Amino acid sequence: MNQVENAEDNYLSPKKAQPVSHTLDQSRTSTQRAGFRVDLQGLRALAVLLVMCYHIWFSRVSGGVDIFLMLSAFFLTSSTARRIARGQRPPLLDGWLHRFSRLIPQAAVVIIGVVIAAWIILPSTRWLELIDQSNAALFYWQNWYLSDHQVDYYAFNTAAASPLQHFWSLSVQGQIFIIWPLVLAGSALLWKKLFSRHSFAAVAGGAFGAIFLGSLAYSIHITATNQQVAYFHTGARLWEFALGSLLALALPWLSSLPEKIRRIGGWAGLATVIGSGAVLDVQGQFPGFMALVPTVAAALVISAPAPRSWANPSGLLSLPPLVKLGDLSYGMYLWHWPLLVFYLEVSGNEKASFAAGSVLILASILASWATTKFVEKPAIAWQASASFSRLIPQTGFKLIAQFAVVAVGLGVASLPVMAWENNVEHRRAMAAAQTATDNPGANAEDDWDPSPAALTLPLATELDSEWQTPGDVCEGANAPDDERIHFCEQGGTFDGGAPDLVLLGDSHMQHWSAAASAMIEEAGGSWILVYEPGCRYGSDADRVEEACSGFQDAAQEYVADLAPQMVLTTASKTVADPDDMLRSPGEQEILVDNYAEMIQPLLDAGSRVIAMRDTPRYTYSIPECVDSNKGLPANCDGSAGYALNSVNPVEQFLDSNDYGDQVVSLDMTGLLCPEGVCKAVIGNVLTYLDDSHLSKTFVLSAKRQFASSFKEATNWE
Repeated sequence: MNQVENAEDNYLSPKKAQPVSHTLDQSRTSTQRAGFRVDLQGLRALAVLLVMCYHIWFSRVSGGVDIFLMLSAFFLTSSTARRIARGQRPPLLDGWLHRFSRLIPQAAVVIIGVVIAAWIILPSTRWLELIDQSNAALFYWQNWYLSDHQVDYYAFNTAAASPLQHFWSLSVQGQIFIIWPLVLAGSALLWKKLFSRHSFAAVAGGAFGAIFLGSLAYSIHITATNQQVAYFHTGARLWEFALGSLLALALPWLSSLPEKIRRIGGWAGLATVIGSGAVLDVQGQFPGFMALVPTVAAALVISAPAPRSWANPSGLLSLPPLVKLGDLSYGMYLWHWPLLVFYLEVSGNEKASFAAGSVLILASILASWATTKFVEKPAIAWQASASFSRLIPQTGFKLIAQFAVVAVGLGVASLPVMAWENNVEHRRAMAAAQTATDNPGANAEDDWDPSPAALTLPLATELDSEWQTPGDVCEGANAPDDERIHFCEQGGTFDGGAPDLVLLGDSHMQHWSAAASAMIEEAGGSWILVYEPGCRYGSDADRVEEACSGFQDAAQEYVADLAPQMVLTTASKTVADPDDMLRSPGEQEILVDNYAEMIQPLLDAGSRVIAMRDTPRYTYSIPECVDSNKGLPANCDGSAGYALNSVNPVEQFLDSNDYGDQVVSLDMTGLLCPEGVCKAVIGNVLTYLDDSHLSKTFVLSAKRQFASSFKEATNWE
């Protein structure tokens, strides 16, 4: 994936590939020399092609990245160990600058391209995340960012993925490029001071062996307990690098083994490298013990006889096209993922066809060729050729030149990111300066004429603040004793008696809480919100989740003990997609399956139950759709007749049960879907913050309408 050793290490110094012979034309000990292993360039190319093909066509993980990580440590350790064996000091500052001055130029170009393309192509709902990821990718922290945000690498909704997500492996690699020279330098110091009677390979091997065992044990554990974190965790990946280092140190000994055994092992390893992505079920198993399969297989390929003969794997891997692609492998990896993400975003496809995927692979190769030829190689050449020998020694100037390349690369790539951030801040300032007449929301009159310059609120970059959590955490007598209740908010004036209103349910009850709480507080009353996301109160279907089952039982007891004057619940349940029988979402809207039984204890406690109809759901994000259809928000509207049942299931339920005025119906469909059209934007305000949850800005604009409908349904004053 990277080629940072090319200029310094003969192991990878570019040379013209020689014709493959039918006989062994190198000595058995050739792997001990610093001779160029053309076949390893081919192995690198094979690994990146596997990554690209599996990402683009199969939405799977191939194991190719694991091979890259192992190879990078193999090359680094090989070059450093030879220096130490020759009595030279292990490179630290100069080694760090050498590697990063070769890695950063191409990475900076790709990040700049991604930032500009994302700014133009991707909806602004994703801008803030991508700004953060741009900085994380640029400064080799992307793996920790993805780990902290619990990104599921295996959830291959590639069109919605970050075009910088693949920088996680480069970040891990960059961190190792800082750590590994320190380990090698420490091993060299121990060898010189305490263990000079032993070989350096033995001392360093002991250090890397300890890292290998400790990291592998940790990787197996964390993969089993939290794979989403494990996949990006540097500690869970250290063993792959340690394996590469152990292989580099042991290769002279391995080269003394019989060639026939190594040849058979090499071919078996090559077949495993190619087939492991198709055969292995990596879901839930990488980077634990299962990642040993592709990495050990690659180690067998490296340990195979090096002479370029058709009898050896090196014969196949030394083919000129593979060797050339090996030279371009770093850029190919950098380019393929953003090209795939942007293609899927623009085309609207979920996956790339064979033809489209072929074009993407070719485009990645061409882009890599361009950035390698016109960015990376000139940067390397400038570092090597420029000199002010009269003023600064050549070695000192080279360090300065390498530092300059790193600084310029980071600085130039930071400029579009900063410009993007400034644009977001400018839009925030414009939004803050708008008046209520620019964004009346539900209060827009029929003759309201929106200003063409007014921004639609909430801004798509501010949707995280649109979740509704009014009031304060429940406390005192209102604090739930049962730990199965995770979310409880309260507000208003409590006079020692029962609250006037309890909102009970899931996030679809939560998304009305801003209006409901405002109504109660304006009347001088008190309210409590008790909810569990993804857990519809009264739904046996949702009880498959242990947290939901526990919440329903605990919340029922908690609310019955409170005995509030009123309990507001969501009584029906909507869906977004047609089912297997091709029934529309509206035909699938039904009453919550165990609703009657679950509200009975609340009625027995003397509370009135307000059974609210659920809100329509969409198959797409409303903010993203509106952002993509600038000036044409009606393109994102939905049909009430399609999204909702022609007969309100709540009304049917009440008609078939004699609850009197103890249970009443509340339906806000008319607010959201005037004249049967479910509006994406009302009064220049987004109605939804995603595909199924109302935005706080809109709900607050609808306080008066909500209160009017609520009072009409309940006769509450």
